[in-house]
Amino acid sequence: MSKDIILETKELKKHFKIKGGRVVKAVDGVSIEVERGKTLGLVGESGCGKSTLGRTLIRIYEPTSGRILLNGRDVSGKSTKRFRQELARSIQMIFQDPYACLNPRMTVSQLISEGWDLNPAIRMDAQEKKERVLALLRTVGLNEEHANRFPHEFSGGQRQRIGIARALSMEPELILCDEPISALDVSIQAQVMNLLLNLQQEKGLSYIFIAHDLSMVRYISDTVAVMYLGNIMEYASNKELYENPQHPYTKALFSAIPVADPKVEKKKSRIKLEGEIPSPIHAPAGCKFCTRCAYAKPVCKEQPPALKECAPGHMVACHAVNG
Repeated sequence: MSKDIILETKELKKHFKIKGGRVVKAVDGVSIEVERGKTLGLVGESGCGKSTLGRTLIRIYEPTSGRILLNGRDVSGKSTKRFRQELARSIQMIFQDPYACLNPRMTVSQLISEGWDLNPAIRMDAQEKKERVLALLRTVGLNEEHANRFPHEFSGGQRQRIGIARALSMEPELILCDEPISALDVSIQAQVMNLLLNLQQEKGLSYIFIAHDLSMVRYISDTVAVMYLGNIMEYASNKELYENPQHPYTKALFSAIPVADPKVEKKKSRIKLEGEIPSPIHAPAGCKFCTRCAYAKPVCKEQPPALKECAPGHMVACHAVNG
């Protein structure tokens, strides 16, 4: 049975030029697939390129090279105003900081309806806008009375709900969730996660869920990609990856997941990575993880490993695993 792919990237790169003619390779040849109605989890340490990849997919950043295919259509070309308006109706983003992503001078109603006002293809009268805003507020668990309030009047969890309503306003097929719960209290995180899952079931949404909280990624994702310094190190189904991690970096990340039982947590062996993450400006010539890997061989320092299948549907970029 063939997969129904909504989004696919092929060798996608995003490089930033900085002073002195140097280049930061934030995303360096990433190929991923997102199935329709499913969630792709994107994990890795801070600075690995997860958020840059998300912003490149939604075309906040122009890709340096590679292709982005949305429903089979190449959307990685030159970005025009009309192109961005069309893309906004297919892909939306929920940002990490619910305090910074909402204009403090706009009411909730204005924030949610802003996309309609900016897109000439969407035509609604004032009454219809009001009804749709109120419907979206109810969808994300807020009340009608919240429509005319300003962002500073809400808690962090409520602001993130407003951000979700704003993303839903364009009726997208795919939503990029860029660490949407990391700035929230633990008690609120589960509420937002359950809201996202319920919306996915009701509306058939597809998600790319970017996070460093591996427990949350396991809870929401169908497929998981592990990133390190702009590259995909391992890529598999949720169940396969968490039960049978292959890459040394993935194993180290998973060993740091806390266990609720204090007795089990005390006995658990954690893999500690030695050394600092190399600079993306001066990344190793071979495997980018070789400077911190206990299994590194001479070939790891000389030749970048290809992302190969080590088991059905399980891809790993590692010389030690792939031989």
